[in-house]
Amino acid sequence: MSELKSHSEKVLSSSDDVRIGELIFNAAPIIQQHGLEYFISQYKDEKIDIALIGFPFDEGVKRNGGRVGAKKGPESFRKMIRRAGTVINREMGTDCSHLKIVDLGDVHLEEDDDETNLEKAHELLEEFVYKALHQLKVGAVFVLGGGNDQSYPNAKALLRHVRQFHSVGVVNLDAHLDVRDLKNGKHHSGSPFRRLLETPGFKGQHFVEFAAQGSQCSQIHANYVLEKGGKIYWLSKDVESAGAMNAFRQVVEKDFENTEQIFVSFDLDSISMAYVTGVSCPSPLGLSAQNALDICFYAGSQQKVQLFDLSEYNPIIEEYNTGKMVAAMFVHFCMGYSLRNKQ
Repeated sequence: MSELKSHSEKVLSSSDDVRIGELIFNAAPIIQQHGLEYFISQYKDEKIDIALIGFPFDEGVKRNGGRVGAKKGPESFRKMIRRAGTVINREMGTDCSHLKIVDLGDVHLEEDDDETNLEKAHELLEEFVYKALHQLKVGAVFVLGGGNDQSYPNAKALLRHVRQFHSVGVVNLDAHLDVRDLKNGKHHSGSPFRRLLETPGFKGQHFVEFAAQGSQCSQIHANYVLEKGGKIYWLSKDVESAGAMNAFRQVVEKDFENTEQIFVSFDLDSISMAYVTGVSCPSPLGLSAQNALDICFYAGSQQKVQLFDLSEYNPIIEEYNTGKMVAAMFVHFCMGYSLRNKQ
């Protein structure tokens, strides 16, 4: 019996109230001791469903003038996820007991690297995500940040994995457009999607900004997205008027109809501060908690969604309520994933 299956069976038989967080196989100690390549060589035939990767860096937020603290996001998430979400959810009609979920650990700089070396961290993240997709062949990678600057190396890893850049769709759920210029030639949390849109071979027509707030997005940046061929779903005009789930389904089923792989990038500040205050830039406007969870569930259920990242969780500002929301978002993604191949 494989180690992952043995782990699942042991957990499932240990209690009459097993949670999804308990199903997660912690591969971080193996990887820290022997390296990622060793883990891949030993577990590549396991058919892992979801791989979790942490990106504990917020230097990009600092460079963009935001409130630091998101580097503590992955650590806090792992505390919150332990007892989150029943394995079998009768209300939602889902059973996650068969899922193989693996925590690959965090991206780490070398001991002699300066923690402000964001560019090196981005290189390591890209390689981590690429190997999880391309060599470990997981069904989906879920990356927990960290600043939103993580989204470019994540996208780049998916593009490398599929090679056919025109087949990839990217949707950014965010109050902001994040297409700012680099600052003094340095990357930051406001620039990931400008870098993506300027990547040779990537089709701007396959890029969507979702739940953007007009009061937080300059006309110059909006024009830039549109000139590159991208599409903007404004929060009040396009998302709330149609219903958040109806609008998001349109992105996946119509805007990305001609894509084969989808990357969903979810910045927590797209959710109203009524539900998440522990973010760099909270807003009284935004998606509701139910909207966010429904979107995560739907994204998890879609075969095309191979990459999902969650950014800007800042437990230094507020941990408990926001952390519970972040854990619930991961749980809903897993519940949705459990329906793949059953629809």
